[in-house]
Amino acid sequence: MNAHASKHITVRRQQFEFDQLPLYYYDNNPFFSHLLTAMSLLFPTGERFFMHAVRQVRDQISDADLQHDISAFIGQEAMHSHAHADFNRFAIKMGIDAQPVMDFEARKIEHLKQKLSAKQQLAIVCALEHFTAIIAQYLLENAKFQRGFHPDVAKLWLWHALEENEHKAVAFDTYQAVFADDRVRTRMMKLITLTFLGRITQLTLKLLLNDPVGRRQWRKNWEGVQHLREIIQALAPAYLDYYRTDFHPAQHDTRQLLADWSAKINAA
Repeated sequence: MNAHASKHITVRRQQFEFDQLPLYYYDNNPFFSHLLTAMSLLFPTGERFFMHAVRQVRDQISDADLQHDISAFIGQEAMHSHAHADFNRFAIKMGIDAQPVMDFEARKIEHLKQKLSAKQQLAIVCALEHFTAIIAQYLLENAKFQRGFHPDVAKLWLWHALEENEHKAVAFDTYQAVFADDRVRTRMMKLITLTFLGRITQLTLKLLLNDPVGRRQWRKNWEGVQHLREIIQALAPAYLDYYRTDFHPAQHDTRQLLADWSAKINAA
């Protein structure tokens, strides 16, 4: 595969307004709205860690195209971090006890920086970038799923999904150029699968249990759980591709999808 299939990485500056957003902003569903909020709480520190892990080794990259992609990757991730920080401030205003979660994540990231090697840190980023890429592709491809979002937050998630797919190969290409160790890459994916999914589950349940209105909506919440199960089943084959020794993110060809969505977002 072309190691630089993502040459058209564009750093887009977006503005979002969340003041009129309801607490249950996805399909009026408490479970699924809290699930998406849980993911957003992890994004600002996570995106900064992604940038850190790539920056650590970029001086070992001699390829000019990959250096260009790294710069664009860092620019996009910085924008994502700022946007989700804004969303998280909205969540706090809505009564969600988000600050302790974000403080814990920041401490955890600093611990990882101290304890793990540059190779292990970048392998973690490759794993998480694969998760975000396949989730983003699902979001961009499924009009039914998109319709569940309140319009004020749909813009955030669709923009984020577009850019996650644009730069989905950058961390991977950087890792291959510097380390090219499939054993560590796949081992870290197994670890991240357990820890990332476990953390998202824990946070979602915490947010839901602390919501006296939402936790009583049993039918809505069960519908949300069933919806999540369908998404996991749909994503499983793409997730498992990561363990192939010949895997490259560009094998999931989203070029036309990205061209279409880039045109839509630019027009908007």
